[in-house]
Amino acid sequence: MNSKFIIFFFFTFLFLSSSIAQDKSQKIIDFLNQEIIINDTFSGQSITLIKENNDYFIMRKFYGSGVPVIGKLKYRVNFTSDYQITFSDIVEGNKVIKNKEEFLLNVEEKVLALYFNDLKIVILEPIFLINE
Repeated sequence: MNSKFIIFFFFTFLFLSSSIAQDKSQKIIDFLNQEIIINDTFSGQSITLIKENNDYFIMRKFYGSGVPVIGKLKYRVNFTSDYQITFSDIVEGNKVIKNKEEFLLNVEEKVLALYFNDLKIVILEPIFLINE
C-alpha cells in the first residue's frame, strides 16, 4: 500500500512539474539590438529596440534609394508587459514627422505585430540584422 502511494505521488509530481514548466514564449526583450526590417512602398524602414543606461528606446531608420539611411528617429519606450511596448515620443531625430504617430509592438503566438496608429501590421517572418 505504501509503495503505491509513493508511486502515485511521484507521477503526480512529474505531471505537475511538466505543466508548470517555465514559459518559453518570446518576450519583447528577446528582440533587443535586433533590427527588424519593414518593407513598404518606398525603400523601406526598420525598427530596433536598444538599451542605453537603464532606459529603452526604439531606433527607427528610413532607407533611401542609393542612400543607405536618409533619416533616423529615436523613440522613448514604455513597457506595458513582457510582451508589449508602446512608443510615440520622439527624443531625437533628423526627420520631421508632421503628425503624431503612435506605435505598439506586441509579441503574439509566433509573430510580431506592430500597430501603427491603430493599424495592425503582422510581421510573419521578421528579418533581423544583428547590430554589433
